[in-house]
Amino acid sequence: MMSRMVKKGTRGFTLIEMLIVIVVIAILAMIVIPRLLGAGRKAKESALKGDLQQLRNSIQQFEADCGDFPAAIGDLMTAPAAGSNGGNGIALDVGAWKGPYMRTSDNGLPKDPFTAAADWTYVATSGDVHSASTLTALDGTNYSDW
Repeated sequence: MMSRMVKKGTRGFTLIEMLIVIVVIAILAMIVIPRLLGAGRKAKESALKGDLQQLRNSIQQFEADCGDFPAAIGDLMTAPAAGSNGGNGIALDVGAWKGPYMRTSDNGLPKDPFTAAADWTYVATSGDVHSASTLTALDGTNYSDW
């Protein structure tokens, strides 16, 4: 009978001890996971701000060189045809075009980090460009208002 008795100190974890460990791990996960998810969104927001700044600078450079805003945002990458008009209907000085005004790896416009496409909202009469995303930023503003 003595051989079947468990030696003192060789017992395993109790159910209560296991539940406490699981609860502690769950609490730590609830604290850490939202911070990790927020970091990815902050990175996309920073990329969006940088892309918008680069697009706006390129539009201003186009306007300074050619005399008017581009009629389409794609004119930043390819020279407008001779006799073309800008966004305000002014004849462009296509000989002064010094583009492409943007440099990307695929020789196209940068892609919006939130829509994953080069679908920028562009107003040709003012040269204003915004994100086409309908999402809301972490600070509560719409990306389309940036």
